[in-house]
Amino acid sequence: MVRKILSFLTFIVLSTVGYSQDVSFSQINNNKLYLNPAFANSRVCPELTMTYRNQWPSIGSQYVTSMVSYEQSVFGKNNGVGLMLMNDRSGNGIYSLNSVNVYFSNQQKINRNLNVKFGLEMGYKQNFIDTDKLFFEDSFNGSSFSSLTNEPLMMGLRVHYFDIGGGMLLFSKKGYAGFSVNHLNEPNQSLVYGESFLPRKFGLHGGLNVVFKKTTFGQSDIIYMPSFALLHQGEATELTLNNNVKKGNFLVGAGFRLVEGYSYRDALIVNFGVDTGELVFFYGYDLTVSPFGPSTGGAHEITTIIKVQNRQQRNKITVPSCAF
Repeated sequence: MVRKILSFLTFIVLSTVGYSQDVSFSQINNNKLYLNPAFANSRVCPELTMTYRNQWPSIGSQYVTSMVSYEQSVFGKNNGVGLMLMNDRSGNGIYSLNSVNVYFSNQQKINRNLNVKFGLEMGYKQNFIDTDKLFFEDSFNGSSFSSLTNEPLMMGLRVHYFDIGGGMLLFSKKGYAGFSVNHLNEPNQSLVYGESFLPRKFGLHGGLNVVFKKTTFGQSDIIYMPSFALLHQGEATELTLNNNVKKGNFLVGAGFRLVEGYSYRDALIVNFGVDTGELVFFYGYDLTVSPFGPSTGGAHEITTIIKVQNRQQRNKITVPSCAF
């Protein structure tokens, strides 16, 4: 029994520390700051976003991510700033990442129908292992574990570092396309000895805003919003496809995520939401279709967006709200 516990903990720690990759969200357009810093202030109104993701809950909440962000315009309507706080826990909190990111974006008009935004991201991050949740052979007294150990690696498993990223976004009223690069400086995130550089992450993403029907007042009634995000980091490649339909205040959709390996199958994504204009609530569920199977419990992702000051007359060169 002891060997099984130790092997399980060792697997969790090594898998998260030795092969660390960024968090992946299924609702790619609801976490747009995380996707691309150029999205800062894309709706031209102060906006608060809160996201919670619990992946594979059936094996004990091994991967839980909580994130909150705020964005608004500054120094004129073409400039935007944002702030994001995130906590990502793995192995029931054995391994954690805390990050504070700030964003700045600038928007320029190319022609009557096309616009461009540039974004910059600067972050301060902390990775650490909660040693109080680790148990070793010399801490077993025959009936239970204690926090006492002679392991020298248990002293100060914590690292701090700065992180830099950037992105660009092209958009019109009918759609958008963007490119982003995270971890430009490839910070060293080693918790023990030596070097473990966080590899750069490259992202390519886009979406359309297709109106099927309009009301007698000229407002959009049924909107089809397909989108994609292709991410590459280190040796890992991931493609997320989303298809959402909005009718009135309600949104429903489905998508799929493909990852390199495991025959490229990962998860089937289903979601629904409500958009009142001032408040957006979105729930999504990932059904695992990889060899790990549905016994993992899939993943639950909940997003709430509060538009602090929703403006009825939006700037003409701003990404339309329904694009998200």
